[in-house]
Amino acid sequence: MPAAANNYPLIQFPKCYKELDNPYRHKILYGGRGAARSWTVSGKLLLRGAQQELLILCTRELQKSIKGSVYRLLVNQIHRLGLDWYYPESLRTATSIKSITGTEFVFLGTRYNPDEIRSMEGIDIVWIEEAHNLTEDSWAVITPTIRKEGSEIWATFNTRFKTDTLYDIFVVNDPPANSLVIFSNFDDNPFLPTVLQEEQAEMKKRDYEGWLHTWMGQLRQLAKGAVFGKAITDLKKANRLTFIPIEKSTEIETFNDIGKNDPTAFWFMQNAGGQLRFIDFYMSRFEDVDHYVKVLKALGYNYGRHWMPHDADHDRLGMTRNIREQFEDGGVRPVEIVPRVTDKEIGIQQARDILGKCWFHQHADDRPEKECEGYLEWLPAKWRTRAQRMERGFELICQYRYKYNADTQEFGIRPHHDIASNPADAFMQFAQSYEPPGDEDWFTKDLPDR
Repeated sequence: MPAAANNYPLIQFPKCYKELDNPYRHKILYGGRGAARSWTVSGKLLLRGAQQELLILCTRELQKSIKGSVYRLLVNQIHRLGLDWYYPESLRTATSIKSITGTEFVFLGTRYNPDEIRSMEGIDIVWIEEAHNLTEDSWAVITPTIRKEGSEIWATFNTRFKTDTLYDIFVVNDPPANSLVIFSNFDDNPFLPTVLQEEQAEMKKRDYEGWLHTWMGQLRQLAKGAVFGKAITDLKKANRLTFIPIEKSTEIETFNDIGKNDPTAFWFMQNAGGQLRFIDFYMSRFEDVDHYVKVLKALGYNYGRHWMPHDADHDRLGMTRNIREQFEDGGVRPVEIVPRVTDKEIGIQQARDILGKCWFHQHADDRPEKECEGYLEWLPAKWRTRAQRMERGFELICQYRYKYNADTQEFGIRPHHDIASNPADAFMQFAQSYEPPGDEDWFTKDLPDR
């Protein structure tokens, strides 16, 4: 080996990432800005690839071209860490980076290249950058593809929403076996540049809530470009996010959006004394009508009408009974059909107009799960109690947001379609069908003491 190969500088990483050198199936790094996660992962992968032959897939959810990948970061790290001898420029192409040891870094986006990822054989390590954007479908592509003995899945992301796929899997719930999960912030990074140190200090003074999310890795509830942002803020200021008792003598109406490949979502609303109280929520995916009928019946509420979207009344190819008829056959009745709104923005505005005047159940129930309200033991863990379901539902409508154009750095006029879309559409079924009473004094009434 040439002498130059031994002259690379001393390489140091933040101490909090020391455990990355040990073998784990999943290595999940998340938290606030400035924690050197991507810097550390790129450096450690380059060092490992200089010592042995590896096939490393670098991916992210939205990656249309090499410009949207970590390619430039890796090249910069090669220079910074003195690894040019191992990764000579002659072994770098427009689509890959190779080393003299036979290591190859390849770059593919999960959304735009799922078939190419599935067809790759012998991947040793996959690095998912900006992993907060990763969808359930993309995770379902990656996990069975990375199947080589001893292979590893690395993910780096800034904390965003509680419902983000990997945050839900590895942080909200107990992570899969053989997982390393590291939470880190700028104060874990001894190499933080002065300019970033000054930037976080300024933001802490100017926007403390934003600082907590951006720099301290706390969850964001309201999405940037949130469709219902102002209405949700008004609702919170009016203390309409609180414990809501269920009035057994008052009917509960449901409003849903029926998904095909998307989730199906249900809101449960009780008009008690003129107050529009959202007391429960449920959502699932890839289930037939019988499943939702079972949930509705098991909850045992005093039901009134069940409001469904216009297409629930449509006959579909291969079905002998349409969705509405299937629910009615299961005993869920009466069903009311909400007429279709020709302009999506009209439905959105209707939802905005009423959302800030509604009440949403929120309760940190610390009792044993089986003693909690609305407990259904056969549902997935995060859906078993009323408090859990309502927390999830409210988070999702907070995340309903407009599409963002990274080129123009502007939000568009159409909502972004993701997991939050169906809960938002289900709420819009309510907004489109509800007629408020003539006397609107009920908007300012307080809930009774618990």
